[in-house]
Amino acid sequence: MEKTFYIESFPYEIELTARICHENAKRLLETLTNEISLEEFSILDTIIARPGLSQADLARLVLKGKAHTGRFIMSLEEKGFVERHVKERDGKLIKIAVVTESGKNLYDNIVGKMKPVIDQYESMISEVDIDKMIQGLRDFREKIEKINKIVFE
Repeated sequence: MEKTFYIESFPYEIELTARICHENAKRLLETLTNEISLEEFSILDTIIARPGLSQADLARLVLKGKAHTGRFIMSLEEKGFVERHVKERDGKLIKIAVVTESGKNLYDNIVGKMKPVIDQYESMISEVDIDKMIQGLRDFREKIEKINKIVFE
């Protein structure tokens, strides 16, 4: 029987690639601003992309715990990049984070500076292949979450 090592597996290659991408994005962001961390930028990006999310919904999207996500929101709020507002949803009051004008300006500035670098990376692989990879990884992640009942709350 042939041995299969974890370090030669598909999940391990995904893990390594994710770590490299995370470190690369962190370094890039650090060259652009010292105002927010990569995690805070991800939260800001998600709030802009999907406005009106509760903290629990946001936590599920960024794959962080609700408390951990709350700390990032609080930090962004203290820096004046988001505000929290109470909103009614399904008869319940929830807090949602809304990006301030200052937050939008910071975000637009960062994204504008990141775009050429991201375009350079994306030019290494065809748009069709990128779309296939994104969908394949999303499907794979969702299956793992469902089979193993992994939920970030």
